[in-house]
Amino acid sequence: MGAPELSEAAGATAGAKGDAPAGSAPTNSAYGYYVVGVLMVAYMFSFIDRTLLSLVIDPIRKDLGLSETQISLLAGFAFAAFYTLLGLPFGRWVDTRGRRNLIAIGIALWSLATVACGLANSFWRLFAARMAVGVGEATLSPAAYSIIPDYFTPQRLGFAMGLYSCGVTLGGGVAMLVGGVVVQWATTAQPVLPLVGQVSAWKVPFLVVGIPGLLVALLVLLTVKEPPRRLERGGGASVAPKISEVVAYLWAHRRVFVPLFAGFSGIVITGYAFNVWGPAYFMRVHAFQPAQVGLLYGVGFGVFGTLGVLAGGALSDRVAKGGKHDAPLRVSIWSAVIQAPLFIGAYLAPSATVAGGLFIVALFFGSVYGGLQAAAIQALTPNRMRGQVAALYLTIANMIGLGLAPTWTAWMTENVFGGPQDVGKSLALTTAISLSVGVLLLTLALKPAHRQIEKLI
Repeated sequence: MGAPELSEAAGATAGAKGDAPAGSAPTNSAYGYYVVGVLMVAYMFSFIDRTLLSLVIDPIRKDLGLSETQISLLAGFAFAAFYTLLGLPFGRWVDTRGRRNLIAIGIALWSLATVACGLANSFWRLFAARMAVGVGEATLSPAAYSIIPDYFTPQRLGFAMGLYSCGVTLGGGVAMLVGGVVVQWATTAQPVLPLVGQVSAWKVPFLVVGIPGLLVALLVLLTVKEPPRRLERGGGASVAPKISEVVAYLWAHRRVFVPLFAGFSGIVITGYAFNVWGPAYFMRVHAFQPAQVGLLYGVGFGVFGTLGVLAGGALSDRVAKGGKHDAPLRVSIWSAVIQAPLFIGAYLAPSATVAGGLFIVALFFGSVYGGLQAAAIQALTPNRMRGQVAALYLTIANMIGLGLAPTWTAWMTENVFGGPQDVGKSLALTTAISLSVGVLLLTLALKPAHRQIEKLI
């Protein structure tokens, strides 16, 4: 099956509701960076809401009487199920309708669902609230992956996507830093809330971070403009394709998209493993208090992780200017190679100081690929189908990474190693396998990716 046509008749208008007519090539304006900044803040809040549960795993487990596997389902599957299930429909929405409004609605939904997590008093109520968080967050990245390239030239896209992806590292850092302090305070203060009464300490962070997200939704709605969809090569307008056309395009280029999606998904497994079980590892094995874990993640994830994302985007842009258009893939591969021994060493180190130091450095290299996965996929995809392709990638990566990594790690902890105190061994083995597979698959994608990008630029 041949590749579908990449452009429509010259002068055609965009077919997406709520979008301006297709315009000229994007400029790197100050407003474009403002939009990326607002979307980064939204991504930061989404990641705070997504990862906050990992800081209070043991308090929830004790309060609700849950097993390691049940906790892993709350942290992974409950979120990933609806996040992935609705990813493709939202991707279709992104390619056919306005993107700004979808983002605002999604932020409001996941913020309210986060508050519901703080009000839950049973496994199934918390499970349902986590599912609702997944529904809301499924709107953001497909829309952001589509909207950001309409503001930037390909030579600047790596840095722009890296800036957006800083929401992950900043969100993870803030979640742990603020969450750790709030949990430790709530444990002592035993706060009583209006209409709710006295609440368990683990519930308070969800209430604290959920409500401000509504203000972010309002900020998006009032200040972010829907940009014209960028013209494709040859001057054709970005008419949204049918799902069958998207499938046909991916099938025609399966030699690049299959190893690309699978390879990045392998690397994602490592990230979700330390997001969910890393705090528990430091608290169980090295006797960290929640506030100490918060400080470790705040410095490692929030500072070094953010620097890693920005460095990855800047390095990729520099390599791309040298003529290597597969730069996002090349930089991602090397970051995975470097981070592997650092993470494994952190999980197996007998000393808390050594473990913490290795972990912080690993978070820098582990964050380098953050914006590059999006840049690579967008560079390989015609503008008019970016939302659907991005949604498909996010569906696969999150179902594998978030759906598999927490439960797989918990299963090994309970059945292969000696129990909760050996979670570090499970994390080390998960990291070794997932990064090795990820590097191998991304290497296989290099040549076909280079050829495909050459056709699109």
